[in-house]
Amino acid sequence: MRLGILSDAHGNVEAFELALQILTDAGADEIYFLGDAVGYIPDKGVVSALMGRSIRSVRGNHDDMLLRQSANDAKDLVYRHRETFAALSHDEREFISGWPSQLRLNGEHGTMLFVHGSPKDPLAGYVYPDSSLADLSAVSADVVFMGHTHHPFVREHGGKLFVNVGSCGLPRGDDLRGAVCIYDLRERSATIIRFDISGCCRRILSRHSLSPTVTSLLERCSNYEVRNDREA
Repeated sequence: MRLGILSDAHGNVEAFELALQILTDAGADEIYFLGDAVGYIPDKGVVSALMGRSIRSVRGNHDDMLLRQSANDAKDLVYRHRETFAALSHDEREFISGWPSQLRLNGEHGTMLFVHGSPKDPLAGYVYPDSSLADLSAVSADVVFMGHTHHPFVREHGGKLFVNVGSCGLPRGDDLRGAVCIYDLRERSATIIRFDISGCCRRILSRHSLSPTVTSLLERCSNYEVRNDREA
C-alpha cells in the first residue's frame, strides 16, 4: 500500500496535475492533499480538480483566509484571494469549507497525522528542514505529514517519522522544482520526488499579472535548471 501526498499548489493547476500524474506513476493507491489550493495565483483550477477526484484534503492557511476573506487590501494584492473567491462556485466554496484542519488515520501500520502547518498549529505552524523536533516528540502519531514551508524533508525523531512534502506548485529555497511524497506503509518509508515545473511557471507568467514578489519567484522557477552536482 502506497500513499501519495502533495501540498501547496497555490493555483498552479498545471503543476498540480503533473504532480498527480507523478504520484500515480509512482504507484500511489490513495492521494492526500495538505492544503493551500489557492493563494498568490488567482486560479480556481486546483479546487475544481480536487473536487472532481477522490483526494482527501486538509485546509491550509490560504484556504482558510480565502473563506473568511480576512486578508487586508495590501495583503490581497499579493494573495489574490478575493479574485479567486469570486471565481469559485457555491459548491466549490462549500467543498473547501468542509476540509478539516487535520486528518488522523489509525491502522495496522500505525497512526498517521496529516496537517498543513504543524501538529501544534495545524493551519499556520512552520516546520523547516532544520527546525528542532524536540517539542513535537509528544505528538500522538507515528508519522506526521506537513506542508506550508515549501521546503521538503524526511526526518526521524523520538521513534516518529516527520515528513514535509514541500510544494507541488510554488517551491522555495535552492531547489526550485515541485515536490511530492510517496509513503510506503509496509516499509514505513517516505520518499520525496522532485520534478520540473519550469514550463508550468512560464505559462502562468504569460497568463497572469502578479505581485512583484510572486512574479520574481515564478521567474526563478521558470529559469531553474538541475545541475549535474544536484541530487536528481
